[in-house]
Amino acid sequence: MNIESIPNSESRVTQTEWDSLRDPIELLRDTAVDMINCKESALAADFPSGVFLYHGARIEQIEEIFSSGALMNAWTIYEKKLDEKRTELETAGKSKEEIELELKKVWIPRNSGLEGVSWSANGIDAMPGTRGHIAGFVAAPERVLVGDKLVIPSRPAPYELLQISGGVDTERLYEVKKQHEVWGYRDLSISERASVDSGLFFLYLASKDHSGEEWANFDSLLIDFADRGGLPAEQLRKHYEVMEGGRIYINPELHQQKFDENYLPPAAVWMQYMIDAGMFKGTEAEGLSLNDLIKKVAENNGANKTALFFRILSCARQQEKTYDDEYESELEKADRVAIPVEEMYFVTSHHDLAHWLEVIRRTGHRPRGILLYDDEKVVKENFAQKEQGDNAELSAEIERAVGADKNFWPEIMAIDVENAPRVGTKGQVLAESAVNRNKEIRSVNGKLVIGSN
Repeated sequence: MNIESIPNSESRVTQTEWDSLRDPIELLRDTAVDMINCKESALAADFPSGVFLYHGARIEQIEEIFSSGALMNAWTIYEKKLDEKRTELETAGKSKEEIELELKKVWIPRNSGLEGVSWSANGIDAMPGTRGHIAGFVAAPERVLVGDKLVIPSRPAPYELLQISGGVDTERLYEVKKQHEVWGYRDLSISERASVDSGLFFLYLASKDHSGEEWANFDSLLIDFADRGGLPAEQLRKHYEVMEGGRIYINPELHQQKFDENYLPPAAVWMQYMIDAGMFKGTEAEGLSLNDLIKKVAENNGANKTALFFRILSCARQQEKTYDDEYESELEKADRVAIPVEEMYFVTSHHDLAHWLEVIRRTGHRPRGILLYDDEKVVKENFAQKEQGDNAELSAEIERAVGADKNFWPEIMAIDVENAPRVGTKGQVLAESAVNRNKEIRSVNGKLVIGSN
């Protein structure tokens, strides 16, 4: 895995030569690599460790990457948006108070892309894109890990690695993040129900009279759980642990379940803890079993139900806020991650090549090269979908072109990705039990180094 340096391809055009050319975009067209017809390991010189990184995205996102000149993590994009918004408001003559108020409205996605940049390494399973127009970037880790490192994130897709700033204690970050996710502090949406907070919220809404279309087929996973008879208390107790200082640790794998007949709501585990801890003494819920407690909370909209519900919610949020604060504290240590377009190969189809050459001409950001895949075999995207996409075909083409190391995952990362159990609402992520998260990858003096966290 160690290399002395990254040699340039013999046909590589230097920056000086490039700038002197009359039409460098046409040269980029002429030197595009057809991954079906090129000889095997044609790009091995640029991927000396046998490891490639692939990042796919929808067409509009790819165009934004070219426009900005770099593939960036959400923190970087967020700070960029803040700077642009602040300049806009200052130019418009807004007061300091008005500016601060508007800046608070700038939105940032709260997923793994917040901490770093997500890659598929030596294999592609989750392939986001635009159907019929799949595109992305390929990079050698030796070239793009400038002060950063590659780690396995929380809830990883198969073959996923995250490029994150080198100073982050990722073991600590992901430990608190897993609890942050399973508690779900004030993270509510119609599609996100796999947390304590969301489960309680939807239990409260379940007995309300909602006439809007989005609520037409609404149900509560907690009520469904109780209606199925729930689980014995001794089984529920296996999923929580009372930590030092009274903090409650809930099994993070509960956040990865499918919403089927075996679903165990994290909120049910929390409510069982409250029962076990005697937190309902002196209330109308004293002595109730979990199933009866769930049904009592949902049975009416009266003041007693409201008081009982908010007792459960407020106690949960005391626990939630602790993990949320710790997660935010660790997250603040994550610096900007930005990979210049010039350090990556661009991947597209033959029939979309002309479009992307115009984008490159307009933005002025030229990739290291262009890789073309088989237009007839790579068409469908695949990211958290039941329908299988063409990710395996694209992966095979890139593997062949760069001479990928097939032992990277089973031997170096110690994870049997192909046979590892999958979880999540659509089976799109690896189970925590299958993840070996004690490895990190850095580039040291041009050498790819695999170490321990």
